[in-house]
Amino acid sequence: MKDYRKDEAEANIPLMFYHTVITRDGKMMLLSTQHLRFMMQPPTDSANEGDAVDAVDYSSFFAKQDPYNLRLLSILRMNATFPIVLPNVWMPSKPVIDVMDGGLRDNYGVENSLRFLSHMQDWIEANTSGVLIIQIRDRMDGGWENPYEYDNLTGNSTKPFFLLQHNWYKMMDYFQSDMENYFISNSGYPIHKVSFQYIPRSEENKAALSFHLSEREKLDIIASLNSKHNQEGFRRLLELINAKDKSTETNLSISAH
Repeated sequence: MKDYRKDEAEANIPLMFYHTVITRDGKMMLLSTQHLRFMMQPPTDSANEGDAVDAVDYSSFFAKQDPYNLRLLSILRMNATFPIVLPNVWMPSKPVIDVMDGGLRDNYGVENSLRFLSHMQDWIEANTSGVLIIQIRDRMDGGWENPYEYDNLTGNSTKPFFLLQHNWYKMMDYFQSDMENYFISNSGYPIHKVSFQYIPRSEENKAALSFHLSEREKLDIIASLNSKHNQEGFRRLLELINAKDKSTETNLSISAH
């Protein structure tokens, strides 16, 4: 990670945030080449009481343990620690903590993006013409098309447990969509959002959640770029980039998982 510090600090390359979830208390652990202490709690006002800190800045927390001497592959592995499939990653702290899949807290980076925009609001208003959020999704939004199905007594008895698992990301989508709408409607600057989604040709043959994709699955993902939704996303993106007003730079924030 240290190899990227200088270029990211000087904005020669995009500044990347990574996050994972601490199993001990559900807090996010935020990783970056820059300090993120300002991201450790949401913006507060007089209505908030008590300790609202719900995230940990990795580089500050492990300041005495050479935190930037960490491979990006290891960071991605921490972020992708899917429950049961992969063992949790243990961190050198006292007490020892372990971390797992960041998607359990913020699967598409919405919470992190809005928190960053909230803290940077004054600078954004003074120095840019607005914000463009690009979201890259591994699945379609919505969900009526693929409900949780069961056809026996056992399925009926276990439905409450598996229904929550099946709908976890959908419920997160609904909640974060509300967060986005509230924020965008009350922001003092324009915010545009363009999303790209993996839309399989058929639900039965969609790419599996796997470390090794087959050739057919790879081709299906590539073909998804030609879907109506994604083509409209490309059109909208080019339209925003080539906006008539070239006198003011548009800030680009990429949210991807």
